[in-house]
Amino acid sequence: MIAEQRLNTLILNAAGEGVLGLDLEGRHTFVNPAATKMLGFTIDELLGQPSHALWHHTHANGSPYPATDCPIYGAYKEGQVYHGETEVFWRKDGTAFPVQYTSTPINDELGELAGAVVTFRDISERREAERTIAELRRQNEYILNSAGEGIFGLDLEGRHTFVNPAAATMLGYEVGELLGESSHTLWHHTKEDGSHFPQEECPIYGAYNDGFVHRGTDELFWRKDGSSFSAHYCSTPLRNEQGILMGAVVTFQDITEQRRVAAQLLEAAKLAEVSRVLGNVGHDIKNMLMPVLTGTSLLEDELAEVFAFVLKEDAKTWTQSKTTCTELTEMITNNARRIQDRVREIADAVKGVTSEAIFSPCTLHDVVKGVFKSLQISAKEKGVVLYAKGLETLPIIQADERRLFAALYNLTGNAIPEIQPGGSVTISGQANSDKGVLKLVVADTGKGMSADIRERLFTSNAISTKVGGTGLGTKIVKDVIDAHQGQITVESEEGKGTTFHLTLPLIQTT
Repeated sequence: MIAEQRLNTLILNAAGEGVLGLDLEGRHTFVNPAATKMLGFTIDELLGQPSHALWHHTHANGSPYPATDCPIYGAYKEGQVYHGETEVFWRKDGTAFPVQYTSTPINDELGELAGAVVTFRDISERREAERTIAELRRQNEYILNSAGEGIFGLDLEGRHTFVNPAAATMLGYEVGELLGESSHTLWHHTKEDGSHFPQEECPIYGAYNDGFVHRGTDELFWRKDGSSFSAHYCSTPLRNEQGILMGAVVTFQDITEQRRVAAQLLEAAKLAEVSRVLGNVGHDIKNMLMPVLTGTSLLEDELAEVFAFVLKEDAKTWTQSKTTCTELTEMITNNARRIQDRVREIADAVKGVTSEAIFSPCTLHDVVKGVFKSLQISAKEKGVVLYAKGLETLPIIQADERRLFAALYNLTGNAIPEIQPGGSVTISGQANSDKGVLKLVVADTGKGMSADIRERLFTSNAISTKVGGTGLGTKIVKDVIDAHQGQITVESEEGKGTTFHLTLPLIQTT
């Protein structure tokens, strides 16, 4: 028996944990060396002394710790085992340290409660490690939550394990709506062409299945509201300390604005090239028009001399010929000068100085008459009749006559090639003085247009059905009407012709 007690004493003395024996009053009956070292007392300073008053008297926050509230007290008073790891023990020098302890009741040979044994360890290093880990975790969360890129954590089933605020905001979800849910079915389910995107074809899926990094340079991510945006993403496999695949981390950016800017830069590059070509073409046309105008002027003088001579011989025969020649030379001259004006506009546009509209009193009847004169030869060759109705009685309006001519010329000139022989183009008009507007109608008996062509008609994406056509004619018309603060609409059906409705204010307002 004595040998057994001696062995027990040796074991307790060698233990790395502090071991304290307490009687029913909480006084120390046994103290091992580890306990005295951690508490800073000697064995004699502890034996027979009340435990709670020496090293468990105060909470970590400095408030008093009544013995009746102490779990250790409960062990030797109530006979229950208690564990604690959120409290501190106090050293002799007044400092404290966090502990993990167990207070176990002691019963004598008769089974009566005789006291308690308390085992404890200093967990200061563990607490410091926990604080360090918690701080690192907070810093990581701050970084992830502050990141402008969307960041997801995915498990091996593709379910969200982490979602940062940027990702949730871009996708239109709350973070809680995404956690635990399947990633692919929520925001990566459909391709840009509207077809289904099978998960097994998804590069993101590949990262947490084959363990390789996968990137997407331009795919669609889908928002909660059903809209989508272009995304650039990187899906990186996630492994644990043993190198076992646990899932993937996905980072992504909304590149909608980048695509828009890239498209603008591409368009600007195209326009720069167009401007360069137009500048060269405009310069050449201007040079080529000069001999046309000079030659026409000389031709007029020559014809005047010829007809002055022949009319003396046979006035009846040559009068009609003289009239025809005069009309043709006038048409050549007028159109050559209009071409010069348009070339000047090209030069202005190339230089970035698009000319402002110049408004002055304008008679629509005269404008339409000039358009029909310019197009009479091409209309005659196609067997198309040009009609003007109700234009003589229209009031004078404020307009840029040169631009209005270009608009009506385009509408009429575009129609002629699409009309079968015997067909017609009719320009009619009426004024509404009460509303201060003038309404023009340009109607043809051509083959009409499809809904697709009609919808694009007044945009830069207009489609031309003519051989060699650019589709820009109707866009030019729309620009002219907009410059006049007017409106233009179209009615057209395949096989039944086309009708344009133009509304122009009688007076321009600033």
